[in-house]
Amino acid sequence: MIRLKWRGAVSLVLSAALFMSVLAGCGSKNENAQAGGSTSQSGETTASGGKLIGEPIKISMFLQDSADQAISPDLPIIKEITDRTNVSFDFIPGPATEAQFREKFNVIIASGSIPDVIVSPYRDDMLKVAEQGIFEPLDEHITNNAPNFKKILDEHPEYIKDLRSSDGKDYFLPFIGAVRTFKVWMVREDWLQKLNLKQPETLDDWYNMLKAFKEKDPNGNGKQDEIPYTTRNTKAGVLSFMEAFGISGFEANEQFFIEDNKVKYAYTDPRCKDALTFINKLYKEGLIDPEYATNDTKVWLSRITSEIAGSCQDTTARAYSLGDAIRQASSNSSANLVVVPPPKGPTGVQMTTSQMQPVRGYTAISVTSKHKEEIVKLFDYFYSEEGSLLMNFGIEGQTYTMVNGKPTYTDAIAKDTKGRSILSMLNVFGHREWAYRQDIGYEDAMLDARYVQARNDMEKYIRPTIPALSFTEDERDVINNKYTEIQTYKDEMIDKFIMGKEPIEKFDEFVKKIQDMGIDEVLKVEQTAFDRYNK
Repeated sequence: MIRLKWRGAVSLVLSAALFMSVLAGCGSKNENAQAGGSTSQSGETTASGGKLIGEPIKISMFLQDSADQAISPDLPIIKEITDRTNVSFDFIPGPATEAQFREKFNVIIASGSIPDVIVSPYRDDMLKVAEQGIFEPLDEHITNNAPNFKKILDEHPEYIKDLRSSDGKDYFLPFIGAVRTFKVWMVREDWLQKLNLKQPETLDDWYNMLKAFKEKDPNGNGKQDEIPYTTRNTKAGVLSFMEAFGISGFEANEQFFIEDNKVKYAYTDPRCKDALTFINKLYKEGLIDPEYATNDTKVWLSRITSEIAGSCQDTTARAYSLGDAIRQASSNSSANLVVVPPPKGPTGVQMTTSQMQPVRGYTAISVTSKHKEEIVKLFDYFYSEEGSLLMNFGIEGQTYTMVNGKPTYTDAIAKDTKGRSILSMLNVFGHREWAYRQDIGYEDAMLDARYVQARNDMEKYIRPTIPALSFTEDERDVINNKYTEIQTYKDEMIDKFIMGKEPIEKFDEFVKKIQDMGIDEVLKVEQTAFDRYNK
């Protein structure tokens, strides 16, 4: 899944969305006459020959590809889209990793040869390009050719704030999420039972549990080789403990936060010093992964499945699948991960800012495309009831069947012989991230009911993060000129504080340095953009 970084980018420069869901309706007679067809009010395709678009067209599309399967017009879901809509695709795949994707995005924009459609999860990158006149403004197109999406906006006018540029226009058709809870805390339940421990609630409980995991051989191999807490996303996983102190800094878009209607910066807040003191204690005593700063998913998964690690923070879907992975890898039938609430801090704070925003994926149309209206109708179809089923669950009879009125994944998706996850298998069939609306049933169908309940239970701990803000060119210049350097210095120093390479007593000097580097100017820009957002 995709989680957005600090509204896209601090240093994007050249002149240069998860899944989907429900709603109905599509197109008027006059609108569809231009494309040679029509659609029914139920969202079903009823154009000439049963196609959404009367005459076949081909569109070029740049999007972030999946590591599970290279995108191709021949994948089953893509072929089904073409069969229903008369739209075929010339795909320009982007790398799955953020840095490489954004680099290729820059190259494409700088080349001047812009595809018909560009899809990106990085909002500020897309806004910067849009305001240079490269993307088509969509406000009138949505009114005239996107009844399904317009209905969503009418029902959720707050989405417009997340889509609108600082110039007052909307250039994007979004992915709209249904799942709010993103990452959850998880612990080896069988280790707790073996050591006669209760599920942790407070930071002290977490410390005592991790210490027991390290010293009391819960994996039973006679060695003190346990890594009590591990992470796959460098420092983000260990900085999650900051939330127990009332601040968050482990994702870039959460380093700025709203308190008393003021924009603040987590790393110059006095509470950050207390949080780093606690995290340094965990590191010094070997209770968190000593290689957290370089860990990736492969290392993290190895730690978990080899029964070395006893706890971590990750998505609910992973909490469910990891238990199966451990049991398969170790032949330990009792191995199990349980989702637990966020740690409660010294002042009673118990929260998470790790959440999925409703609007978190951006599909734009080139201003030079010859198929603007048809493209808008294509993506509006994915917001319809029929299109949503396709985008959420795939093809009936191949990837899902209807059971008691609910889409249920087939064995081809849910029981892959190679052990791949449901999400991976959907990607193999052609599932990709562009504009549509997610159905909560999409994730629910992946999980055991126990984990669906655990995910839902975590929602009450969510504290909203700063909204997605739009910046003017001058404001972006301040951010790019000031914050990029601040971010580099901050990242270096935070690791040093955690690892004890710099004493925590130097925290005040660290804050002073960030202030000298211009954090107050960045906060002023953030505050201006936030005030504009509220208006």
